[in-house]
Amino acid sequence: MAAILDALRGRMRQREATSVDTIAAAARAAARGETYDVTQIESALVETRQTAADFEAAIDVARQRQTWLKQFEQLAAAASKADKLEAAIQAEEEKLAEARRAAIARCDAMRVELAIHASRRDQGKDAREALLRPAGVPGTIGDQWRSAVEARDAAESQREDTQRQLREARSKFKSEEGWIEQIIGEADKSLKPSIFDRLAGQKLYGDQANRVEQHTLALKRAQRRIAELEEQLGNDEKTLTRTQKAVDDLAAQVVKA
Repeated sequence: MAAILDALRGRMRQREATSVDTIAAAARAAARGETYDVTQIESALVETRQTAADFEAAIDVARQRQTWLKQFEQLAAAASKADKLEAAIQAEEEKLAEARRAAIARCDAMRVELAIHASRRDQGKDAREALLRPAGVPGTIGDQWRSAVEARDAAESQREDTQRQLREARSKFKSEEGWIEQIIGEADKSLKPSIFDRLAGQKLYGDQANRVEQHTLALKRAQRRIAELEEQLGNDEKTLTRTQKAVDDLAAQVVKA
């Protein structure tokens, strides 16, 4: 009797296991979009005491597992490719680091050499200045050098003085122009850009006329002065260019005197 019951229990377990596998296989088929035997599934669900909802959940699980399987199947190839790329990147980074180290070493060496030549350059400049000091140049070349330097310095001073006077004259012109504009008004300024154009045709009387006349005379004097100084500045520039050339032409001889 016991043997019969054991056999019965074994057959029932086998039927239930078969039904579980049937449901799992059908769920996989449904997940792939394939057909399956509905009658078999119905019997298997009854056998395992499950519902249609349970089968739907099994299909969802099968779909997720299929996704994971596809990802897993890519693992070997992706891992191999990733390992190669990581190794290649590391190799390139090592090359870059080595190149950087080499560049730093070269720059350090060049800085040492630069310090030597920069020091010599500064010494050379200082020596040239010392050799060109007018008071220390001997012989007749020294006399020529001192005369040339004095002429150059005087020309430079004259140019600077002319530039200063020109700035003052232009400032004076602007000031007188401003006074006149205050007196006659600036309503037509945009149409007549010159102050003299704006004065033409103005009807002024009494104190206003006298004030405008005084400032106009001063304005014209400033204008004439500007023209004179601009001409003078041109001459000063020519003189400075000439005297500087004389200095430059003598410099090579002076340093060897």
